[in-house]
Amino acid sequence: MMTESVCTVPVPRTQQELEQAVHDYQTTDLSGFELFCYWQAIREASLEQGAASVDRNPILGDDSY
Repeated sequence: MMTESVCTVPVPRTQQELEQAVHDYQTTDLSGFELFCYWQAIREASLEQGAASVDRNPILGDDSY
């Protein structure tokens, strides 16, 4: 995707960084492409952290199928 190489907003790696990024996103006057870049970074971090939490909390009995 072309936007990934253009956006310079770092993707938050920890829950605390993600919460700070969401706060900054909500309180900063962003617009246009910059707004999209912040949104995309928050989205990617949320998806990564969501996938990591699923791996840490497996469904009991899931391995028996």
